[in-house]
Amino acid sequence: MPIALDRRTRRDADLRHVGMEEFLAGEFPDLVARHGALVARGIELLDAPPLAIEIGADSWSFSGDGTTLAVARGVADGALVVTFSEDEFSDWVQNQRSFNAMITARELRYRDGGERDISVWDSLWLTLLEGWPVVDDGLEFLDRHGGPLDFRRVFTPDDDPADVAHFLREAGFLHLRGWVDPAGMKEVSDDIDRALPDYREGDGRSWWATTADGTHRCVRLQDFVGRSPGTAVILRSDRWDQLRRTLAGDDDLAQRPVEGSGLEALIKPRGVVAGASDVSFHRDCHFGRHAYGCSGTVVGIAVTASGEANGQLRVVAGSHRVVMPVEIAKTRPYLPVVAVPTEPGDVTVHLSCTLHESTPPLVEERRVMYTGFSLARRDEGTDGGRALSELRERVSKILLDGTART
Repeated sequence: MPIALDRRTRRDADLRHVGMEEFLAGEFPDLVARHGALVARGIELLDAPPLAIEIGADSWSFSGDGTTLAVARGVADGALVVTFSEDEFSDWVQNQRSFNAMITARELRYRDGGERDISVWDSLWLTLLEGWPVVDDGLEFLDRHGGPLDFRRVFTPDDDPADVAHFLREAGFLHLRGWVDPAGMKEVSDDIDRALPDYREGDGRSWWATTADGTHRCVRLQDFVGRSPGTAVILRSDRWDQLRRTLAGDDDLAQRPVEGSGLEALIKPRGVVAGASDVSFHRDCHFGRHAYGCSGTVVGIAVTASGEANGQLRVVAGSHRVVMPVEIAKTRPYLPVVAVPTEPGDVTVHLSCTLHESTPPLVEERRVMYTGFSLARRDEGTDGGRALSELRERVSKILLDGTART
């Protein structure tokens, strides 16, 4: 059965400092009882080494014993060794920050293993915490009537909303046409050109990249709606609210604010050699906090056409249903990889848990806008996602010059 959109199992209000001994004596036995067999199978299929965690002078190793996940003191032979501070471990064991977030921030300290091992254990740890398997031998892609899903299908506003909502939950993505007037995309592209002089590198509202000729290009414009009346009309239209209701199905989705940072415009130039522009396979929750916020829907509006020549969105179908490691998706994905070529005005949707990438333009640049609909907010009283939001805003500089630190 397709998963529900709302996969939130943890609340910020329950966050506390968790040490290894407390975790092993408290939460770990129940997690192993429920999910240990899934972890052990993932270890076997992905040929994962043991994972050793060092905190101060103490160390513990996690490994599969063929049937479940076991833990023992010390560093096991052949283990990937990760060194944590007490605070870092507490964040990691509560799904606040992942290995991937720490690598991106240049914070993760590890040895005797590579990025593949790190990526695999990021996924295996989510399997332990959330019961999200790395593989599912019985996974099928079926439409609402039991027939095979057509990954090339393009949905229009005239299609049955139940079919659209089902496809999203089954495949993890959608390709839509007819929800936005393509005639307005030329004006939106002109708005991007008019807005560009208002952005400066380091302004906190834009990302920049370097192209092969040494040029610094603005590639991400936040707060764009206020500079594009046509875009504001789209987001305030009845058709856009129809889209929200269609995607929601039986769930409750809320639109991001029209004003402010609720939408961003992206420019994808040719020949980017540094900076965050064409990002290879990733999840929008791969920095952490999957259990606190997923699944939201990320909605793209094609300002220009996309395809092999000028880059396009590619998704790993069903990757919201199995937690395929990011590094595996980049090299040997074991689920279908689907390209989503678009015409101006087309809309794409992917879930925050779906692996996706932007391929680089080969002939000419492309332009796209991104916004989305989020699960209805819970009254938490805290903002546990602030640190990851700040990290995402620093990603471009980290990738551009490799010098950024916390």
